Amino acid sequence: MLWLPVLIFVATILLVVFKPRPFNEAGAICLGVFLMLFTGIISLSNISQIFSANLNILLFFFGLMLVSYFAELSGFFSSAANLALKLSKGNSWRLLGLVFALGIIITMFMSNDATALLLTPVVFMLVSRYGLKPLPYVFACAFVANTASMIFPFSNPVNLLAVDKFNLSLSEYLTFMLIPSLLAITITIAIFYFVFRRDLTPRFSIMENKPVALNNYSRSVRFTLIFLAAGCLLTSFMGWPLAIPLMVTAFILLGITLVYKKMDFNHLRHSVSWSILPFVLGLAFMVNGLENAGLTTTLGNWLSGTMASGGQLETGLITSFGTAIGSNLINNWPMMMVSVSSLSVITDISGGNAWLVYQAILGADLGPNLLIMGSLSTMLWLILLRKRGLTIKPVDYTKLGLLITPPVLLISTLAIFQLGKLSN
Repeated sequence: MLWLPVLIFVATILLVVFKPRPFNEAGAICLGVFLMLFTGIISLSNISQIFSANLNILLFFFGLMLVSYFAELSGFFSSAANLALKLSKGNSWRLLGLVFALGIIITMFMSNDATALLLTPVVFMLVSRYGLKPLPYVFACAFVANTASMIFPFSNPVNLLAVDKFNLSLSEYLTFMLIPSLLAITITIAIFYFVFRRDLTPRFSIMENKPVALNNYSRSVRFTLIFLAAGCLLTSFMGWPLAIPLMVTAFILLGITLVYKKMDFNHLRHSVSWSILPFVLGLAFMVNGLENAGLTTTLGNWLSGTMASGGQLETGLITSFGTAIGSNLINNWPMMMVSVSSLSVITDISGGNAWLVYQAILGADLGPNLLIMGSLSTMLWLILLRKRGLTIKPVDYTKLGLLITPPVLLISTLAIFQLGKLSN
């Protein structure tokens, strides 16, 4: 009965996206998992196996949320935005470029969520203070968060689904993703400057800008974040679980925060979205249900058949665009899980056909630049700005996404395809 697990899965994802009361992401997923367990789609004997298979991702998320919290607490994002303002020297065109650069660096080493959810409000506050039109800058935070999240495996937690499943090394990952990432970022920035050219005022005064004061606590946090960046690169290069540097850094920052008496556990409890952990684990259970029903095997066999008939480029386009479109229909996390599970069916996926895995990563990372519902962080980004008085219509986000995402996705897909041919 393929229709039953698909029906439960789609209905659950709709609850996640629209969140009717009293559901949140975790509650909706838990309901879906219960239904799959009750109907026998998921076996109780698989629970421990699914949990252990996703432990690295769960710990990565846990460490990432703590690191982001402590970085924000130390004023890291405010200092970074003020530095960009100072370097702009009152030129709004240069400031937009610096916001992009800042977003790229933060996304590379602290994930796309940190850029979309923690950098955005600081940038919005900054440009509003100087009377600049905020849309180019807040949109830049959202779009670069997704676009730059392809650079490293740890730049987007969704990448870890493929990294863990197929044991991707950092050197191989960069071989396939570095050039497409640079192309995607360059094209995105070029389109931004063209679209927002009338919204960027030539000059503005920054005489009243006050630098964020540094203290021993903030300096200690910044030093630890440098340790994190180095640790993530080393861990990824060695092929170790990426949760290790995140968890180590999180506990170091917790110790530093306690030593400097900056710790407020009640504030921490309300500032971090803890529900993301059961949400991710619940998705893993639900995709296991789709696997048990044979859906992902069917998709994998279809891709294998397409490739066997000589349509390698066609298979690459189906994988990247299919994952991107699916990300906007059911969110990029569940879509990436389905894509990874389907690709695992293809023979030699870790050898001559490894490039297909990177097409799926590409689609899951870039897809959320098309619709607000493409990722949870983008939906939270929209809500976050509304709470601060800036109302952005989802249709305006989509209009910009339609200009940027299709050409960027196409060119990046072709780049990965060519790199795949060269690697063989």
